[in-house]
Amino acid sequence: MDEKHITGIIDRIATNTATDEDLAVYSAWCDAQQAGKPDIGDMSAQEALILGKIHRQTGISRGRVFPWRIAAAAALTGILAGGIYWFRHSGSQPTPVAMHAMPAQTDMPAGKNTATLTLANGKKILLSDTQTGKLTDQAGAEVNKAADGSLEYRPVNGTAAIQYNTLSTARGEQYQITLADGTRVWLNAATTLTFPASFAQQAERAVEINGEAYFEVAADPARPFKVRTNNQQIQVLGTSFNVNNYADEPFARTTLLTGAVKINDAQVLKPGQQAISGKNGTLKIAAVNTDGIVAWKNGYFEFSNENIYEIMRKISRWYDVEVIYEGDIPTNEMEGTISRFENVSKVLNTIEKAGLLKFRIVTGKIYVSKY
Repeated sequence: MDEKHITGIIDRIATNTATDEDLAVYSAWCDAQQAGKPDIGDMSAQEALILGKIHRQTGISRGRVFPWRIAAAAALTGILAGGIYWFRHSGSQPTPVAMHAMPAQTDMPAGKNTATLTLANGKKILLSDTQTGKLTDQAGAEVNKAADGSLEYRPVNGTAAIQYNTLSTARGEQYQITLADGTRVWLNAATTLTFPASFAQQAERAVEINGEAYFEVAADPARPFKVRTNNQQIQVLGTSFNVNNYADEPFARTTLLTGAVKINDAQVLKPGQQAISGKNGTLKIAAVNTDGIVAWKNGYFEFSNENIYEIMRKISRWYDVEVIYEGDIPTNEMEGTISRFENVSKVLNTIEKAGLLKFRIVTGKIYVSKY
């Protein structure tokens, strides 16, 4: 592939005008770079232009090219590699730094798509052990495992008493469910969703979440949808939003992507806003990059202006690993993007590119120390 062709594709990616064919060619080019088989010449003359575009891209929504991790284009400049970007923050400008190799270690695979369903009578169903098709009946609903592996509740006629079910993911697990009203919910690792098997006889649709989940709520103006967490009460009519209220996080955060939600019967969010609740009852509204908030649902870690403690909490939950900090740990903010389906060693190697920290893995524990 000649220099002009690949730089033209990168120009279109940087301006969000790339076609599907452009993205396919670019992906193949990245694979060649990672395999150590570059097929283009020296492009130092393009370095300033390309790097400038990448810097601009890292501060805004990535739109349609987000999954392709546009910053991989900087492999042309010798600054980035592996289809990801990683910066540490120095003052107000991101500073690219050199890659450092991490010593050999016992690796750990990424999490998987599974969960445990607990029925109203206490029976537990491990969903990784079940085949597709009908699993059971609950009051007013038939419970099925779909062909794609997700869980589906289908309403049926009936007037039985309301039965509550619980869907739980452990550390290192994620899952998807469609509730009886058509609402779709994605559960991140270490998350519990409690919900009625059917909403047929209820004036409102109410569920409870602990952990992190993304909701696409089915519209039903006559019956509002409510999500209860430890720190927030969320009311919607039909919308998509993300809830994060892990017990080990200092704040509960609800992020709106489309529609409108009301927080604690008071504050109404607009798309692109996040409600941040403290454990002392404080509530703050902030504008955020929603791509980064829901990256986990789309198969990515996307860290944005986060320190190592924030980053490692996410890694710990997804890889089901204990994190141990050794000595004085820098708390510089960092940003980067990488697939959640890489082994943990690749994720840690990526973080090491910021030149701040080093890692070692010993029997299911990650040790973090200053570089």
